Amino acid sequence: MENRHKKIVTVMLILAWVSMGLYMEIGGPTMLDLRIHFNSNSEEIARSVSAQGIGIFVGALIGGIFVDMLGTWKILLVTGAQLLATFTIVSMPYVGSLSVLWFMFFLLGSTAGIVNVSGQRIILEMWKEKAPSPMHATHMGFGIGAVAAPLIANPFLAVLDFSQNNATAEGNKGVPNSESYVIVEETRVQYAYVTIGLVSLMLSSPFLIYPFIKCCFMKDRDQYVSFDTGKPSKISKLNKLIDTINPATYAGGSFKFGAFVFIMVALYFLNLVGGEQLFGNFIRTFSVDELHFPRNEASYLDTAYWGSFTIGRFLGAVLSHFVHIRTLLLADVSLNLLAVTLLDVFSARNKALLWTFTALVGFLVAPLFPAGISYANTQIEVGGMVLTLIVFMVGLGHMLYIWIEGALYQNYGPRTTLYTLQVSATSVFVIAVIFVAFTYKREDRFKRLGDAEMEVTRIGSAVPTEMRYTKLDEQSTQSEDY
Repeated sequence: MENRHKKIVTVMLILAWVSMGLYMEIGGPTMLDLRIHFNSNSEEIARSVSAQGIGIFVGALIGGIFVDMLGTWKILLVTGAQLLATFTIVSMPYVGSLSVLWFMFFLLGSTAGIVNVSGQRIILEMWKEKAPSPMHATHMGFGIGAVAAPLIANPFLAVLDFSQNNATAEGNKGVPNSESYVIVEETRVQYAYVTIGLVSLMLSSPFLIYPFIKCCFMKDRDQYVSFDTGKPSKISKLNKLIDTINPATYAGGSFKFGAFVFIMVALYFLNLVGGEQLFGNFIRTFSVDELHFPRNEASYLDTAYWGSFTIGRFLGAVLSHFVHIRTLLLADVSLNLLAVTLLDVFSARNKALLWTFTALVGFLVAPLFPAGISYANTQIEVGGMVLTLIVFMVGLGHMLYIWIEGALYQNYGPRTTLYTLQVSATSVFVIAVIFVAFTYKREDRFKRLGDAEMEVTRIGSAVPTEMRYTKLDEQSTQSEDY
């Protein structure tokens, strides 16, 4: 029964990540059309899209504060965030100014931050040492949503003609690069956003039903305080708060090691997600402005990137069953750096090379996010505060990379997209190698606890404090399942 419950919740979270892929990645495929719709330029639209990163800060803060305290209601953080995302995405194309558009993207980022912290914490608590495969599968959902986003948007996007150089075309007034194309068919981008919102609501519907059914049909509802574990805690709220902000809490009592992992994790996810979002948001605009892709082909290029991204996460979920997560992480960052370098050198030359290396980069960058969390979880307990830090850096990377690239794109041209992505991939590789090098001789924390428990069984003595998982694990194991 408990295993079935874990699988149901995992599937629900996969659907939530599909929804998140839809509403977080619609900005990239529609960036050119938003540019036309708001009579603006690439830098201003990129600045609005980058507000998702600032919103992720707020969402991460909300999730981090409540995720380890709410027990049963933890799952409802996801429910509320998904409903807010649906309302926001439907309303976005009808706003009257770029300032309001910025705020709507900010709200979308906030919902993603809440879902990220809450959902990943649920996965880690439910599956513990078996978390890498469910974690990869959950994040694969994001790729599925990101694949669908450009396909859903494509029928509603403007049709451009590059064979004419009529810079005075009325439909092009005020649009950057208007000297290189004219608008043959006007954009209906607002319908793309409404459709995305409705699909997102449908995918989120299990969160409106299952948590309440689970609570109502529990035999001992008065004892039911944790949706995913069902284990009541005897630790006081004050002690929980103190432990939550202390890196030693997550690292078996070692403040220095905990702080080191915090720094590595922060830098890793800042650069990883910044580059990932940079390329996902600019690849369509890059293909149109640099190689004059027509509308359908540009949208399909977006789909190729996110499609290979999804396949990469699926393969990561499979390989994590058989390959140690440390080996998997090092292989992933090395191959990703190679793919991005090839993209940087060759892809601006012709369409075929751009297609090839776009798909390759999507495939190889995909496993890096769940692999990073899974490896960190073998070294320290990835609790609510750690997830908050991760999602906070995700938001910072999202904001900085897209905002900076928007300015570079406007002032120095489309090829800056490739150069900035190269900086991201190189940084991720260096950080991952340093992280693994400094933790190579340190045993997996799950193995350490298993050895400690075997020692307790052998000699019947208490486990020394330094051999325990962390204070969080100590808290969660003070009571048994009812």
